[in-house]
Amino acid sequence: MKPRFHPPLWEQRRICIAQTLYQQRAQSVVDVGCGEGNVLAFLASPGPNDEHPITQLFGVDVSADALRTAHERLQPGAADRRDLRVDPLSVRLFHGDAAVPVAGVRADAVVCSEVIEHVDERTGVPALTRAVLGGYRPALALFTTPNAEFNVNFPALGYGTPGARFRDADHKSEWTRAQFAAWAGAAAREFGYAVELRGIGLAMRNAAADFAPCGGCTQMAVFARLPGAGPAVGAVTGDPPRPLPPIDYPAYTQPQLGAAALLALVRGVALDIGDGPRGFRADRLWSVLEVQQQFKRRRALEAWLGAQPAFTRQPDGAFTVNA
Repeated sequence: MKPRFHPPLWEQRRICIAQTLYQQRAQSVVDVGCGEGNVLAFLASPGPNDEHPITQLFGVDVSADALRTAHERLQPGAADRRDLRVDPLSVRLFHGDAAVPVAGVRADAVVCSEVIEHVDERTGVPALTRAVLGGYRPALALFTTPNAEFNVNFPALGYGTPGARFRDADHKSEWTRAQFAAWAGAAAREFGYAVELRGIGLAMRNAAADFAPCGGCTQMAVFARLPGAGPAVGAVTGDPPRPLPPIDYPAYTQPQLGAAALLALVRGVALDIGDGPRGFRADRLWSVLEVQQQFKRRRALEAWLGAQPAFTRQPDGAFTVNA
């Protein structure tokens, strides 16, 4: 059987990006070089951190065709209009050079995924680095790029031979882990960030007997702005990116049900999802959209449950529905 990643490498990459954003409580994100909106679409789905949900997404790309695709795929669908999310989400896309920061856009985090290998190493990479870390100046910045050393596990690429090829014909460069670390370290020092390097896609299913473990197939740099780091610095100048029509996802805005109706709703859902005789767990209750719409935040639901005579908290944290 052919060697493969499981989950697919693209999915592992997006999961790793999303989890890092959630862990760092990013609520607004710029995707620099967003292409057809693959990462943005992944982030548009409500995440697990209900206390700090992502409510603003921005994307910028030089390709008008790719942005048209992104704009189409990011439109709210029938399910979004039917199953109204708890928190609003706005998506703003811009057409222009990714090395020119969008004026007025400030975000908690910037993602630059699988982009730096597509730009000139001597001019494009420094300009992109300066735009992200010096122009947008986010608290958190994530860069991903291929790990050239992993290419030894793709025989058709001829890694280490005179005829070696890149993974994609449009790639201008592919860096080893040492090269990536050198760039990341220099960028962190210049712009006032700490940086952590991670590998994504460390192993393959059905790998050949001579599979060479050499880090992840994708490498990621996680930049965290240092306390006291200076303000934004000048970025590459050029024509400002132009906005596409805005995209806004509808959210549930109705007032909370009255006390009796709310109790009836929660009690009915609890009995439906119970783990045993009249028992249920708050996390399962929270997974029901109608419950989320009423309480907005998981901690509000748990506090309400603890104060209701209709429910009793058990030593293991579960609740029972009182007769």
